[in-house]
Parts: sequence; C-alpha cells; structure tokens
Amino acid sequence: MKKIVYFLCAMLFVVCSCNLDIPPTSSISTESALQKVEDAQKFRRDMYVTMRDYLCSGSPVYLMELMGDSFHASITFGNRNGEYYKWEMRSTFGNVESVWQYSYYCVMLANFLETGIPKMADISPSDYEQLDIILGECAFVKAYSMFTLTELFCQNYNAATASSDYGVMLSSEVFGTPSEPSTYPGRSSLAETYSYIETNLTKAESLLANQKGNVGSIYITIDAVKALQARIALTKGDYVKAASIASSLVDNKAYPLVSDLDEFNNLWTNDSGKECIVQFWADYLSTPNSNCYDYVGLQSNGTYSPNYIPEKWVIDAFDAKDIRMKSWFFKTPVVFGTINSNLYICNKFPGNPELMPGVTISTYLNKIKPFRIAEQYLIAAEAYANSGDAASACTYLNALRKSRIPGYTAKSYSGDELISQIKLERAKELYGEGFRYKDLKRWGEGMSRSIAQDSQVVNGAGSATTELMSRTASDPFFIWPIPQAEIDSNPQIRNQQNQGY
Repeated sequence: MKKIVYFLCAMLFVVCSCNLDIPPTSSISTESALQKVEDAQKFRRDMYVTMRDYLCSGSPVYLMELMGDSFHASITFGNRNGEYYKWEMRSTFGNVESVWQYSYYCVMLANFLETGIPKMADISPSDYEQLDIILGECAFVKAYSMFTLTELFCQNYNAATASSDYGVMLSSEVFGTPSEPSTYPGRSSLAETYSYIETNLTKAESLLANQKGNVGSIYITIDAVKALQARIALTKGDYVKAASIASSLVDNKAYPLVSDLDEFNNLWTNDSGKECIVQFWADYLSTPNSNCYDYVGLQSNGTYSPNYIPEKWVIDAFDAKDIRMKSWFFKTPVVFGTINSNLYICNKFPGNPELMPGVTISTYLNKIKPFRIAEQYLIAAEAYANSGDAASACTYLNALRKSRIPGYTAKSYSGDELISQIKLERAKELYGEGFRYKDLKRWGEGMSRSIAQDSQVVNGAGSATTELMSRTASDPFFIWPIPQAEIDSNPQIRNQQNQGY
C-alpha cells in the first residue's frame, strides 16, 4: 500500500473541481488544505470522481465479466485483456495494481478529510451540517473501497475461519511523508476487515440519516448506505439482515421498476436515472470510463467486429418479449476478416449522446449506476430463499420478471429450483455490470463457459483454455494477487501473498 499510494499521492494531490459541475483546475498544498468548507468540498469532489472512474467503472466492471462465463473472445480480439479472460493473471499486471492503489487512495483521502475537518476553525452551524455530510460520505467511501478489495483479494467469508483468514491492510494514514517500513501494516484478518467495513457503514448511516434517497441521486444518500449494507450482508451469508434491508428499500416504492421499453432504453442510453439509487454525475468534460469493453465493435465502414461476444446461453436465457433482450442486444452481421456471421452482440452501454458531443461513432460512455433497485429485488429474493422463506423469495423474483417481460405469469418455485431461478435472474438483470465473476466466487460453483453462438468466430474454438474453459471453485485465481509492488515495499506482508502467486 505504501509504495503505490504515496506514488499516487504525488501524482494525484491535485484537488479535483470536476464537480459535479466544474472540470479540475486547481491544486492546494497540504499545509493549507483544509481551512474552509470550500476546501473540503474540493477534496470531496476528488473522492467522488476517483471512486466513479476507478472503482465503479472501466476495468473493475468489465473484467468481472471477461473472467466469468458471460462472453467469448472473438478471433480478432487481439488478446486485449486476454490474460484475464484466459485466467493467466500475475501480481504485476496493471489492472491488479490499479484497483488496489485507487481503493487505498480513496481511503487515504477520506482519512485526510476525517482528520482535518474537526480542526477547522470559524465554522458556522450550517457549515457543520455540510461537513457532517462529507464525513458520512467519507465513511461510506472507506467501506466501499475496502469491500471492493475484499471481494477480489480475499477468500469468501466464513464465520468459522474469518478470524484467521487474510483480509486486507487497514489504514488510518493521511497524505504525508511515508513512515518507516517497520511500521507498515500487515494484512488484517478477514473478520477485522469486515468489522472495519461495517463500522464505517454504521457511521455513514448515522451521519447521512437525513440525506433522504431520491431517484438518480448523484450523491451518496441513506438509501445508498442501506444498499451497500444489503450487498455486504448477502456476501457474508447473513441472509436475515440482507433480506430485511433489501426488502425495505424495495417495499417503500421510492424506486419503481421500469416496464416500458422506451423508458428502459432511456435509462440505459440517456441515463434518465430511473431505478437508480445512485447514478454518478458526469458531463462531456468529465466522463467515467466505459463499462463496454468493445462489445459492439462498430467500424467506420458500418460493419461490426466486437472483441467480445455474449455466450449462447446468455442469449437463450432471455424471453423474446423481455425488454432487456430488446434493449441490450441486437442481432446483426459481424465481419471478422473473410468470416461473416449473424450474431447477437451486447449494447447495454450504448453511450449517452450528451457525453459525446460531435462524435459520429459512439465511445460507449454512460453515467455510472453503482446501485440500482433491481439488485435489491434480487438480494431480497436470494436472501429469503436461503432463509427458507420461498414465498417471499418468489414475490420479489416474480415482481422483477413482471416488470421486464410483458404478459409474464408469476410462478411458484421452491428448493434448489428456486435458488437456480434467482441465480439465472441475477445473470440476466446484472449482465455486464461487474457482478458475474464475484457471484460465481460467492456461490462456490466454479466457472464453466459453454458453446459459442458461432464457434467459427471465437478465439480458440473448442478449447478448454478459452471457449470451453472450466475452473473449479478452489482455483487460486478466484482470488486476485496482492500487487507485487506492495509485496516488495512492505516487509510486513512479504509472506502474506495469496496462494498460487
């Protein structure tokens, strides 16, 4: 953490004014960094934009799909992110380092604000109210950042072994001169890591209690805190808590599901914000990374040559009337050299025209939606199913399907079939949003790709290393490696690398 984060601090201690309104323009020294509320606001913007750009969009999202069973690489994909697609990760890879370093950058920035804000003088009562909101957001960002690392770099939570399983390094560091290597933190236990995450969420819940949720909020609200709490509870297997929180978010009807195709297209193309508990701010001067890793491949001559193509089982899973199928996928001739084929390609992230003025071919930039109410329906369904309440699980599963499939008739499931249907619905609803690899890990089912839509256009057709790859739940690569730069610079974790690296 030290070497990577202090390098980042040197590079990134330019306070963003990408505001939520204004592009970054200024920098301030650490000595005078926090003297007034406006200073805290600038650091707050940096925290939001860093979280948006490096933890909630781009590689932390699409790599979770490429490492799963969602896509096949095409014959012309040029090995773009092939190391992840083929499960050949190494501790020196840039994306491994990036997720790690930006997570800790967010934590250190939040620590900086938490340390500096109480020392500010001449603060009015209205200023205190705004600063408390910032402190609540800091606590949320710390929890989110550490949970991001925990999902990728740690094994699944098991209450029986969590006190001895490795977590991540927990830090109260702020920006400044690196301390001596002998004082660097080692990896905490997984139990301590989750305690840190949950303690910060409890703090955020208190400080943001009056920040009521609203559809398409660009800020962290109390509902965003609850949404993350539900996600974490499900990951830990605390089904009672997950069901309670998720169902409360759904049942208050503040975020109605979209059932109209035009409205659904508007959500995904023009970023209407509907269904979104949070949809991060962006404009054409400050855009997030795209969650589309060349899934479309539109060429200047009007042909399509995507790098990654939806697997056949994904297409087959959707009802023909499903508005998700009609909005997110389209069948078209694709061209790979001399090979032509009619395939369904993924267009879930088509690009918001407002973020790409004057662009003739989309750059596939959309506003980032880290928390949608549809996920909470699925959390409630899965948690109730695992708690033995099949009726409630079916209620939430059927409600989601009814909103997506015109004329859908509710069905009653139980036992393994109920769990299977919920897992299938997660695969469909959250397709391309960065959940698949983590879900497969969480369920302990391993990963198995299956036949392509057309084997002649996929890389390594028929191969067990590509098209038909299969990995067991115990495969070491279900846990990412601690970056080698971190291992090299921190003597406390020299012998704490994850297995297999």
